[in-house]
Amino acid sequence: MTKRLQMILVIAFVLLAPTLIFAGANKFSVAKATPSTDNIVVVPLEITNSVALAALDIPLKFSEGVTLKEVDFTDTRVDYFDLKVANIDNENHTVIIGLLPQLSPVAKPELAVGEGVIANLVFEINDQSVTEISLEATETEAPNHSLTFVHHGDEGDIILTSPVFSNTIVALSNGIELPDSYALMQNYPNPFNPTSNIAYSLPEAAHVELSVYNVLGQKVMVLVDGQMEAGEHLVEFDGSSLSSGVYFYRISSDNFTETKKMVMLK
Repeated sequence: MTKRLQMILVIAFVLLAPTLIFAGANKFSVAKATPSTDNIVVVPLEITNSVALAALDIPLKFSEGVTLKEVDFTDTRVDYFDLKVANIDNENHTVIIGLLPQLSPVAKPELAVGEGVIANLVFEINDQSVTEISLEATETEAPNHSLTFVHHGDEGDIILTSPVFSNTIVALSNGIELPDSYALMQNYPNPFNPTSNIAYSLPEAAHVELSVYNVLGQKVMVLVDGQMEAGEHLVEFDGSSLSSGVYFYRISSDNFTETKKMVMLK
């Protein structure tokens, strides 16, 4: 977080001499986690606000065994905000999220009364024994941050609200288990026109090449060529530029090679 953004947040949350209140109608919560591929888990953050919000200060602490890769605000309630910052500190397992709707000269509305997702925490699971992620509100000093909603009173005064938030455990669906062997699955759909999905499994990180060949043994497309993490992987093959017919796809790594046949019908 830059010094300029820190100053903006300090002005919004500290120097306006607001009144601090506790309001049960304003709530902060965590929605169901969504496991993805490559040991990635997305945890949505939700709020319920009974008043229009002029700013949000959200410092959180998360459990060990995970790395917070990013905080994504795309397609959330605060997507239109001028200021959306996330100061991630994986060494201390904390993230400070600062949100302000109005910084530009163009007038923008405050966050309307309602409920829904305001950010998505994108975690990478480093410890494969992890079956849950815990989140709790935290506080920091210099600059000062605490879980706070900011809104305007009836007379235009600034009011800080401490939303209701209990320490939260986000359960991962049976954890994230690594495959116990290499595998190349049959593409689906098959036959296809003109796209098909190809899945493969890696029990350990490896350099992988996944390529498509015609019936003459000529390589016509490279789908994957690089270092891949252990786990389940899915690749889409787009054969729009190729003619109908039989093709073969082949995966190769240091410890595994396999080839399967697929049919494209246009």
